[in-house]
Amino acid sequence: MKTALLGFVSIVFLIGSALDAAFAGTQVESQTASWCQAKPGDTRERLATLMGEPKYSLGTQMTWLAPPLSFYAFLDANGTAKQLDINTGSLNDAQKAALPCAATRTRHSMLLAAKQVPVHTPLPACQLVSAAEMSVILGAPVSATSDDRPPASTRCTYKPASGISPQVELTFNWGDGAAAMSGLGLAGKREPGLVSPFDGLGDQAGVAGPALLIRTGEDLVTMVFAGVGALPAKAKKIFDTAKARM
Repeated sequence: MKTALLGFVSIVFLIGSALDAAFAGTQVESQTASWCQAKPGDTRERLATLMGEPKYSLGTQMTWLAPPLSFYAFLDANGTAKQLDINTGSLNDAQKAALPCAATRTRHSMLLAAKQVPVHTPLPACQLVSAAEMSVILGAPVSATSDDRPPASTRCTYKPASGISPQVELTFNWGDGAAAMSGLGLAGKREPGLVSPFDGLGDQAGVAGPALLIRTGEDLVTMVFAGVGALPAKAKKIFDTAKARM
């Protein structure tokens, strides 16, 4: 207990020095120290113990305010943190650099930092399945637009050269496979018929509304389709093409 207390005091001291004298001895200093002790994977209860009751708690998001900072916890269906964010928009570059923990922390980024999992391929989704390859799979020419957020996720949206279909949104979330499947199972129990099994893809797969979720190892692959026929066969071709490069 004494060691933990001394460690906490040390963290507070370092933050007070680094974040600028304007923050020393304030709620910002204390809350930042507590926040940086929180980790992805912590329960809702653990976060409340560290940070106090949140200012806002809406579904799977918890928010704490310590102006000029805001702290956000995004939870999975089991009530554990999958991502922790600090809103640093009001800080200058020196203050941002002095934060004792990253502004965004996910389960996967923490594992990478601890070197407990291999670094994933740097290929973005639009290279895991190219526009040309998707055009062949869908039987119609499509263009590809990327939305990459390393190291957490990468997304590619494929849209037709003309008209409104077919369209596919392909997303890879590194390290989120198990949590997504757990959430899918809970949704299926609560609302029978909402989630349908989708056999033959990855280690585990299911459909929830318009989204096909596939777990492959630790990772999550999500496909959302619009105006696509012969869906099971095409989904398998998309997955197989990407999996060979992951």
